[in-house]
Amino acid sequence: MLTGWKLSVLGIIIVGITGVIASIAGLMEPGRAASLFVLFVMFVGALELMERIKKRRITKSRTKSSKRN
Repeated sequence: MLTGWKLSVLGIIIVGITGVIASIAGLMEPGRAASLFVLFVMFVGALELMERIKKRRITKSRTKSSKRN
């Protein structure tokens, strides 16, 4: 099963393809599709950054607790 950054990349690819198809089919203006795609990429990037920070905090707290014992 895909997790982590692989799932994010797959989501970005799917949303990008959907945006291109929607603009070609005339369902959405190309500029609007591009701006929504950029917004989605920034959102996914923020989620990945938050996950990375969370993992870093967990490892730091584990090393601090192991040093105390």
